[in-house]
Amino acid sequence: MVEQQKEHFIADYLYKNKFLIIKEIVNIYRERIGCPNKCTHEIIEALTAEFIKRVRDNKRSDKELAVIVRTLESYRQGMNILLEDLLSFFKDVRLKLENKINNIEKLKSDQTFISLFNLIFIDIQKEMFVIIYNDQQEEIEKKNQELKKLQQDRLQLLSKLSNSFAHEIRNPLTSIKGFVQLLESRIDKPANERKYFKYINQEIKDLEEQVNQILYLSNRKNHHDFQVSKLSLNDLVFEALSTFQPIFEEHEIQFNIEIKKQIVIHGVRDQLKLALYKIIHNAVDALLLIEKNREINLKLGIQNRKVMLTISNNGPPIPRLIESKIFDPFVSTKELGKGIGLPITKQIIEKHNGTVKWWSHGEWTSFSILLPYKESK
Repeated sequence: MVEQQKEHFIADYLYKNKFLIIKEIVNIYRERIGCPNKCTHEIIEALTAEFIKRVRDNKRSDKELAVIVRTLESYRQGMNILLEDLLSFFKDVRLKLENKINNIEKLKSDQTFISLFNLIFIDIQKEMFVIIYNDQQEEIEKKNQELKKLQQDRLQLLSKLSNSFAHEIRNPLTSIKGFVQLLESRIDKPANERKYFKYINQEIKDLEEQVNQILYLSNRKNHHDFQVSKLSLNDLVFEALSTFQPIFEEHEIQFNIEIKKQIVIHGVRDQLKLALYKIIHNAVDALLLIEKNREINLKLGIQNRKVMLTISNNGPPIPRLIESKIFDPFVSTKELGKGIGLPITKQIIEKHNGTVKWWSHGEWTSFSILLPYKESK
């Protein structure tokens, strides 16, 4: 009963002196931060009223305080007030009011009231930090969504450009190829001229391969994507070994193979072969940056009902700066690299309903191709 009477006495005292208290708080604001405006007065009045209410009811009203502090935070941002300055302002207000209340004879040395008095300032700071944190998280999420959309838009644009670019080159290239073959059939060819035609046809073939690879950057299906057949991944691996063997011998690269079973899947042979060759080629390029003990390990097997083809090398790790971008087109660690090998691999594997992932462990960097697998009956 005595405590309740004391609370009512404090509340009455604060209410009677409310305007004087508000005036003193406004003066502190003027000294600490700057000239107050109408909104400043409204927020200070709301906080004062909330404080009096807390004293009178002897309970916290977090919802009401949260609304006031949200307004306060919006005001702080709009007025470009530093958080440190605002917290210093509240510290000065707390000390000023504490001294004022301590001068009241009836309240001297009343630790219960002092605790209640300090609690509201702690709650204000807590609410401000919660609001600022939530705002920052929302801003980060917003930025992440914007970056994600930009990435999607970029890939869609690249898909359209690669389609358009490839077709624009392919059409005249087809015409050139046809006319060269026509001329070749009509001309009596001495040995030297036959050699020139051979060079021309080879260059045209190389250009066609480059155009086809550009098409692989597109996420749209083209006529190559429908040339699905049953194929042996084991045969593809040994074919790759045969193709790269001269390079392995020239650069003293040890190539280790671990295959646990014969694996047959349905897919586009040339595309899967290209994806495999791109990863091996990248491994070779990485190994050329070290002087000795160059190694590539290739493992082929079944894991969790998926085909898993892993190619590891002990060359330098992928630079941290581009770790998150290695599957983006035109990102390369090589001075003259085009940066389309891994993006092409990713598109090919995804068109086969698979995934490509990579990781580094110790001195080894590994790339894994995972593809759907159905056990043959």
